[in-house]
Amino acid sequence: MEKLLAESNALKQIQLPEYRRLFYGELPWENACTAILGPRGVGKTTLLLQRLRALDLPAERAIYVDLGDLYFAEHRLYDFAKQYADGGGQYLLIDEVHRYAFESWATEIKLIYDRLRTRLKVVFTGSSLLKIINEQADLSRRVLFFHLAGLSFREYLILERDIHLPKLALDDLLRDREHYLMENRAAVSEINLGWFADYLRRGYYPYFLEEPIGYLSRINTSVQLVLAADTAHAPGNEANDVGKLTRLLAAIASSAPFKPNLSKLAERIGMSRNLLVSYLTALEKANLIIQLRAESKGIAARGKPDKVFLDNTNLIYALSPQRSEIGTVRETFFLNQLRQLTRTTELLPPEISLPKQGDFVYRHGEDRYVFEIGGPNKSARQVREEEDRFVVADELVTGGARRIPLWMFGLLY
Repeated sequence: MEKLLAESNALKQIQLPEYRRLFYGELPWENACTAILGPRGVGKTTLLLQRLRALDLPAERAIYVDLGDLYFAEHRLYDFAKQYADGGGQYLLIDEVHRYAFESWATEIKLIYDRLRTRLKVVFTGSSLLKIINEQADLSRRVLFFHLAGLSFREYLILERDIHLPKLALDDLLRDREHYLMENRAAVSEINLGWFADYLRRGYYPYFLEEPIGYLSRINTSVQLVLAADTAHAPGNEANDVGKLTRLLAAIASSAPFKPNLSKLAERIGMSRNLLVSYLTALEKANLIIQLRAESKGIAARGKPDKVFLDNTNLIYALSPQRSEIGTVRETFFLNQLRQLTRTTELLPPEISLPKQGDFVYRHGEDRYVFEIGGPNKSARQVREEEDRFVVADELVTGGARRIPLWMFGLLY
């Protein structure tokens, strides 16, 4: 344990971004047990280290540990946590819980909560979403789960251009954006839409700050790790199916937005139709794709997607740059940013689906909005009199009554 204490103390001296994401302030850090889930590379480790530094306590009171450390190849997490709490430890920050060698992380987190929660506050992160979600049932009453997305365009502007804009609620974006634009006119006037194009290519993952030249290559490496390590834990999945998963993702990337014929695709890749549906779910939970279904089909067709997108625009440029048509990029950005609003713990969270007319429909309770995505010449004539329909147009700075600039959907979080 002395080694882990020394390493945690040393980590407080490393250089960290001064900027704390809005997500940092929204986390219940003082809760007994909190989980931060999210794709590889979006900044979960940075969040933990920022918290460690903010606590400003010696390692004997607040400690950061990586479960990939060799120490945990020989020592149980629960035994470590109990020894740490018995010695006066108060905060345990656990990174990459899915790397735990004993494959029993969920059981041991549960024990830590049940037996040590009055003495020890735990926050843990995980990139292997499938494995974590499969284990979540046993922890749902004990752990608060949060999802960390990649950077929004708003956050990219802060980090890359030092332009600070506040978060914009969807209702304000749809109904009262002129007020927002006026309140923030100085910052808005500085925005160059060329920066938005830069974000679409290399702004979703914060490691562009560390390695801008090898950014797209690093995305490819991260995707390979997800396919080789994370998705292997999907139901019905085995490690030797990585090749099939890779071919499936390649097929989607080469023609996204992808309209799958499941029977033909299953035959092409060499698997059953049911297993293909499972693999699509695996890729979605691993934050590599987004599946959408027609609104009219309702719950009955949950197994079969009608259209499949890559999860974010950076993946388009990294995995299939020859397929980076501007229309696909626009739709993927819109879907990715709006989708973050669906990641809530509400009983009936918001949903995004495919309408009969238009590109996307967003439904939350009694509210239903249809969006059509396009370029600066996209007409709003057909939606002028319909309060629930909007044109979202690229290359616009301010828009109009029924026309919303595409970049403003990057202000939602």
